[in-house]
Amino acid sequence: MAIEFRCDQGALVWVRNPFTGDITYFTHVHRKRSGFLHRTQQRLLAEAHVDRERYEAALRAELEASLRECPFCPGNEHRSPDEICRVTSEEVFGRASDSPWLIRAVRNLVPRIPECCTGGQNESYVVVEDPRHFADGARGHDDLLYSAMLPVEQFEALLEVDRFVARRAYENPSVRKVLIRKNQGHESGASQPHVHHQVIGSDRNFPSIERECSVTARQPEVWHEILDFARTFGFVIAERAPCVAYFCPFGTFPRSYEIVCLEEWQPLTAIPADTWRTFAQMLHQVLQILGPVPLDYEIHDGPGVPLHAHVNSRHYPYSNIGGTLNLPSLLLQSTEPWKLPTSTA
Repeated sequence: MAIEFRCDQGALVWVRNPFTGDITYFTHVHRKRSGFLHRTQQRLLAEAHVDRERYEAALRAELEASLRECPFCPGNEHRSPDEICRVTSEEVFGRASDSPWLIRAVRNLVPRIPECCTGGQNESYVVVEDPRHFADGARGHDDLLYSAMLPVEQFEALLEVDRFVARRAYENPSVRKVLIRKNQGHESGASQPHVHHQVIGSDRNFPSIERECSVTARQPEVWHEILDFARTFGFVIAERAPCVAYFCPFGTFPRSYEIVCLEEWQPLTAIPADTWRTFAQMLHQVLQILGPVPLDYEIHDGPGVPLHAHVNSRHYPYSNIGGTLNLPSLLLQSTEPWKLPTSTA
């Protein structure tokens, strides 16, 4: 069949793989600066005789500089795009904190789905999961806070914020599907070390969910069969009606897990609150198994499939979003660097 693609003002926006149906979006991800910095710490550690006092002072200065420059840290709210939602510590835990917010949602600086696909609107959001950048007692830039360290009550509140953001995205008539997506760690495609995830509105269903719907339509019992398989081989981690969490031996990556809610085949915005809370608790439990390692998760919902999440421990340089790949648009400007060297034989 013909190659499917879209251009906007003469520039290629996306192209579909004719064999797999996967879509690659070309976006301006090169505009984002990496927040993973190690310069001063590594230089000092490489010295033969480290002046401990000097090292500690330099480390404190570098960590403090990271907090000043991070757009997701309290006090730097002006550095991030428009805020659409915030939740305070008092709302979640019943007590105030030093930070004016506990959870904060903003528009993504770089839309994961190009704006021309969603009616000229940026329906891509970032949910900042906690005001803390580093874990308590951090000794270097790698000692970051990560999602599994959050109290389960806070993680439940995070997913409620996701539902609020999803409803907002669906107010755009161009948006057909909303996906919740997390990348944890530089190796998993995250460019910002401060703990966060994304809510993404698209003008079409995501290819991976389309495939799931297609297989489910042909094999209506497939999800029951998967759970039976997991139970038979002892892969179930937890079962709390109506959700099941299990290790998935046929996942995208070697260490893959899934959480499935067989009773709910509707959009996540319509899932009953108690079910959504149980789903959040079980996702949090799986994240605690993986801890600080590079990982991603995606939450897929109905219609056509039951509510479920895929969690993968992985290493990959760019972000896959619902079966689509985001690559820097500058790759299209010249193919010269990618040519094979001429043989001299």
